[in-house]
Amino acid sequence: MTQVEMTTIKVPVAVRDRLKARAEALHVTQGEALERLLDESADENIQAYITDAMESWSEALERLA
Repeated sequence: MTQVEMTTIKVPVAVRDRLKARAEALHVTQGEALERLLDESADENIQAYITDAMESWSEALERLA
């Protein structure tokens, strides 16, 4: 088993409690739950927005081309 370097981060108690609850619900560690949240962050949301916008404007864009 490879040892992973660990650290402590300071967050408000309410945030800690939400992270703990999410981790318990997913049956993962708090670190794994936090990693999943980071993986689902804004980059994907921006790409989804661009994709939706392109689809909704595709007909008009084709006429302009």
